Parts: sequence; structure tokens; C-alpha cells
Amino acid sequence: MRLYANQFQNHINQSLAKCYLLVGDEPLQKQEAFDAILKKARREGFTERERHLVDAKFQWYDLQNSSANLSLFAEKRILDLHMPTGKAGQKGSKFLTEFVKNLPDDVLLIIRCDEWTMANDKTKWVKTITDEGVFMRVYQPDVNELPKWMANRCRQLNLNIDPDAIGLLAHRLEGNLLAAAQELDKLKMRFGDERLDIHTLAGLVADNARFDVFRLTDALIAGDSTRAIRILRSLHQNDTSPVVIHWALENLTRQLAELAFIRADKHNVSKADFQRMRIWPKQQPVFQRVLNQLKLSDTERLLQRLSDIDRAIKGRHRDNPWQAMERWLLLFNQPQLMVS
Repeated sequence: MRLYANQFQNHINQSLAKCYLLVGDEPLQKQEAFDAILKKARREGFTERERHLVDAKFQWYDLQNSSANLSLFAEKRILDLHMPTGKAGQKGSKFLTEFVKNLPDDVLLIIRCDEWTMANDKTKWVKTITDEGVFMRVYQPDVNELPKWMANRCRQLNLNIDPDAIGLLAHRLEGNLLAAAQELDKLKMRFGDERLDIHTLAGLVADNARFDVFRLTDALIAGDSTRAIRILRSLHQNDTSPVVIHWALENLTRQLAELAFIRADKHNVSKADFQRMRIWPKQQPVFQRVLNQLKLSDTERLLQRLSDIDRAIKGRHRDNPWQAMERWLLLFNQPQLMVS
């Protein structure tokens, strides 16, 4: 079966599957799911745990040998397989497909992957685990989902906190669930059952938001220039190279310029055009909104201004590149303010 992170606790409270596949690059949810599996497994008599790392030296038959060799002191064991890349390869895929189908009752298999792609979902070994056990992929909650995640976390901790205060926490801790969880734990230890409002929290919580350039471009095409500027300033404070940020902005603008050209030529942009440019279905309505706002000439002017910012980054222009990028972000969603 496939589970979302918010469904996992109910599942583990009720039953223990024979195998689990936990994937994704959000560490807190994945680690907590892993810990919950171990806790449940130990209650059910799985007292021994063997760790395996899939690297250049790893041999798949080691996993088979581990499941076959029973310990003198334990009848049930956990095989903890860490596959960082999420790629089993041809041999690994074949091995895991058969291994999972014939997994002994006294062996629990847990596979953890840090990197993951949609192509991995279609492999035979992943489909086998989904059929025989549990597959869960964890995601970083976006800006709209984070308040709900934090509200659920507060309920688990019996932390009495106003919705407005949760909104403030989400605003300041966006992009870092681990920091958010730690902050809530500290608030519970400090205030106990005391009711917390936005005024109490305003001076307590440090700005631990961790942003990246992709969140910046997501905010930009969503039409939220204020948030985009806040992310840019956070990147600046965290010493992110302006070269990386400029690359992301230029890459986005060139995509839009090409789509605007297609639209001007064919009067519409097809799904095939979006797919060719690797703009997936979930992103297409947002890009379509921006295309309705920007003309081809607007994208050309935006690219010209990015060229000026590039020169400022390289010291060939006296303008401050960070201030120039802030102005550029404002112009992106207000093209009428641009002049040739």
C-alpha cells in the first residue's frame, strides 16, 4: 500500500507490515516513521537489527545471507537497508523483487532512500514492495501546508497555541521541519499548558526559515513578490552565491520567453510543449497564469535586466546585485512598470 506521512501513525498503531520503503529528502518525517517502525517491531519480538548500506562494495547476496542466518539469541530480525540514491540497478531490482515476495515471517525489511524520482516509482521492485508491504514518500510541506502540519504537531504535544501564533511560527520556520519540531518542543517545556498567543511568540522564535532558489522561483511564478523578496533576503543572509540565484531566475525567464514565443506563433501552448520543457502538469496552470500576464516583449526586457544584474555580480556594473534582484522580482509580476 501507499501511505502519506499523515496516515502513517494510524497504520503503525494498528499493524506491522513485512516490509517498508521510506523515501524522500525531508529528514524529520522519514526518521520519525523509521523510529515508529522500530518501536512497533521490538514490541512484536524483532530484537535484532542489521544495517546495510548500498554502496560500491555492497553485494545483494549479503542481504539473503542475513535473512537466512538466524542468531542464537534472537528469532526475529530487522534488515535495515539504506539505499541513498534510490537506484537498485538491474541486479538489485531483480533480487529485491524475489526477496520481498519470499520474505520469511521472522524478517522485517526496511529500505530507506534519500533521493527519489518518478522513474523509480515504475520499477518492478518498488511495485512489489507496494503490493507486499508499505511505500511512503515524504515531502517538505509547502507554505500553505505547513500551518496544518504545525497544528497537528501542537495537538500531539498538547501545546495550547492560537492559530495566529501557529501562522507566525510557520512563517518564520518555513522549509525546516526539524527546526520547527525543536521549537515546539522547547515551547512545550517552557510554557506547559499555558495558552500561547502571537504576542508571546513574536519575540521568542528566531527566524530559522531555510529557503532555496527553487522556493524563490516558485513564489515568483505564484505571483507572491513579497514572499519572493523575503526568500531572497534569507538567501543573502545565509551567504548563498548570487550567481546561483541569477542562474535560477534566468532559467525560469528563458522558459517563459520560449513559451511566450510559442504562444505568439501558434496562439496557444500545448501540453506537449510543456512536457518538452519539463514543466509538469502540477506546474502548468501557474505557468499559464504568468503567460497571460507577460508578453514576449516583457520576457525579453526581463532577460535584458538580468544581463545587467549579471554584470553587477561580476563587478562590471556599479549597481548592488542584491538590490537589483529585489527590483527585478517586483517587476516580474508588474511588467507594466518596465520601460524599454
